[in-house]
Amino acid sequence: MKRALCFLLLPALIVLSGAYALAQETVALRFLCFEDGNECAVYEDLLARFSEENRDIQVVVDVTAEEDQLERLQAAYDADAAYDIARAKRGWMPGIYVDLRPLLGEALTANFRPVYFEFLRVLPDDRGIYAFPDALGVVAPFVNVSLFEQAGVTLPGEGASWDDWLTALDEVVQATDASYALSVDNKDHRLVGPAMSLGAEYIDEDGRLTLPDAAGLREFLQILHGLMEAGKTPADTLLGTGKSQDYFVRGETVMYICGSWKVEEVAAQVGDDFAWAIVANPSGPAGGTGVAQATMLVAYADTNDSEAVAKVFAYLLQPEVSAEFAARTLTIPAREDLAASGIDFETDDEVVAVALNAFAREVPKLQDQAIALDLHPQAPVYYAASNELLRAYFAGELTLDEALAGLQARLGGA
Repeated sequence: MKRALCFLLLPALIVLSGAYALAQETVALRFLCFEDGNECAVYEDLLARFSEENRDIQVVVDVTAEEDQLERLQAAYDADAAYDIARAKRGWMPGIYVDLRPLLGEALTANFRPVYFEFLRVLPDDRGIYAFPDALGVVAPFVNVSLFEQAGVTLPGEGASWDDWLTALDEVVQATDASYALSVDNKDHRLVGPAMSLGAEYIDEDGRLTLPDAAGLREFLQILHGLMEAGKTPADTLLGTGKSQDYFVRGETVMYICGSWKVEEVAAQVGDDFAWAIVANPSGPAGGTGVAQATMLVAYADTNDSEAVAKVFAYLLQPEVSAEFAARTLTIPAREDLAASGIDFETDDEVVAVALNAFAREVPKLQDQAIALDLHPQAPVYYAASNELLRAYFAGELTLDEALAGLQARLGGA
């Protein structure tokens, strides 16, 4: 009788196990990721842990070069294998992304500046959340601390003005063997923060990148031109034939303006030759601000699994996960609570960790336009025109009025 009962129960068990398997059917999400360092590898690890907690969702991470991303996205779409999620920095196309607000609610937006969400909104009454920033590159000054110590000059502190800094830099040059006070490449974002701090406005009331008020940019360009004429900044960096970093790592310039993505490279090049640090951006009438380059996570409207995508975003946006991502990738968090409290960066070089946290402390001080500029679809137009026309100004081929008028004309006609 028992043997007969077993045979009777076996078909029922098979049916039940099949039903359970269907109920547990795995959702496979595709994530197209680009990286400047190890970001995609870290995402693979974090998302593997996510899948251990959410066994019905698997995420496959494909790695691509930034310049190949749009081609990869199109090819996947054409093959009826579209990606669900992507990590991107350029090529924004409003209208093709999932609105995550209904899926995630309001809580996850609390620690991000609203400007991160505004750039993908098309209609005036649109309150959608179409992307989240996962990392920032932030611009601020590198300073040769050893030269300040040799000169017996005190480093200007938080809130110090451009006048304070220029005076201090000049005193250091006069008292040491340094060749230059300040070095900055004539290259896109490096000039924007100082110009904004001096009052420049890059985005008009209609959200267009037209440089409606160029007064702050004019002032900073005049400062650089004066330093160049006085031999206190290397001319070749402003003419596009030299690199400011070379002057800094050789100990020839006191201050060098660049971004957080250069910290590891500078640390390796300087070694033990001298002490250096990242300092707060000098202040002007509009405060002290660098400029931020944000990478964003987006979900595509073509996804068939928006709820699963939302779970992935909710996991990655947890403070402890965001902090771990920043720590392991040596990137600056866009979450202002994490940036302000500091990150325990995973590096054996304490100089690198201290420098990265100095950059992080600049995040809450960023002007909104310093975030919005790089996300703006016309940013590449601005940067290309700026590099060309401002180089011509420093070379004496254009007057400052001609260079600025040409820059505004390029933007107005773009």
